[in-house]
Amino acid sequence: MAFEDWPTVDQQAWRALFHDGDIFDGRGAAVQWRDATRKTNLKHYARWLAWLDSEGVLDRSAAPWSRATPERIAAYAHNEIARVGQITVRSSLIGLKCVLIKMNPDLDWEWLQDVTNRLKVWAKPAHERRDRLLPANEMMQTVLVELRRLTDLETCTRTSDLAFRDVRMIGILICCPIRLKNLTSICIGRHLHRTGDAWHLSFPAPETKNSQDLTYILPQCLEAPLQHYLKTVRPRFPGAHSSVALFRSLKGNPLAYESIYMRVIKETQRLFGVDINPHSFRKIAATWLAEQSARDALFARPLLGHRNPATTERHYIRASQFEASRRVSDAIAQIRDSRAP
Repeated sequence: MAFEDWPTVDQQAWRALFHDGDIFDGRGAAVQWRDATRKTNLKHYARWLAWLDSEGVLDRSAAPWSRATPERIAAYAHNEIARVGQITVRSSLIGLKCVLIKMNPDLDWEWLQDVTNRLKVWAKPAHERRDRLLPANEMMQTVLVELRRLTDLETCTRTSDLAFRDVRMIGILICCPIRLKNLTSICIGRHLHRTGDAWHLSFPAPETKNSQDLTYILPQCLEAPLQHYLKTVRPRFPGAHSSVALFRSLKGNPLAYESIYMRVIKETQRLFGVDINPHSFRKIAATWLAEQSARDALFARPLLGHRNPATTERHYIRASQFEASRRVSDAIAQIRDSRAP
């Protein structure tokens, strides 16, 4: 349901969430939400209103939170389950819960919290993606070989310049698994800078999802390709000399969020035979660390910039299982290879 079609009470309640007042006249309960969070939760709430309207139970004069009864939420959830995937259902209900709680935090929402907690456990991806996750070290080797091939070309074309730019993106994502928003925003001198004998990639807390500073050191194997890109390839893109954006388009603008997403999808399909979206590189990095050892798995949290250790705990658990399995295999091998009776 378009915002202008919402009941007046809902429009007012939504706007009140983002009232940027002070400690005296009261700030909105959701004023700290980032733009992306606002946009996403607006869609979740708008979908809820549309469903209420389609069922003929949208009382336009009622307080927004009064419409959310356990019976209606259950009916809405079942409607969504029949219509979309489990992960989408989970996201929709969690987003709706966040909005309702912010609109009236004084109500007892424990029952709704219980519903969303159960959805988190229940929801599974529509397609198993584990077979799409390649080992990070093998991916990097493929990237380096391709960058070397593109560097050694006798004649450079638009196609080869685009390929070099896009393969460089993938190289960054493998060793610095940042979110797409941060990848899109990289500026030379601000985020990408040389400190001492190494290139650093850093983002201040206000620019990260979890409001934490992020700093990465680019591996030495990517230094020569980066220098080649900055000195030779990037200057051939229109407007490069008047901009600090690391990735530029052939139209003379910084490469847009959606464009980077699609270029990564296309280039990973070409390089690895499977299309991998930018966010999946975060799981690839954590999985690769987990497969090295349980100790290495602990580095997944700071690498990904997670505030809550529980977010990456499953990778540590998996690493412990790998390590235990290796020890059993080694012990069995020693028994089998022993000449003792």
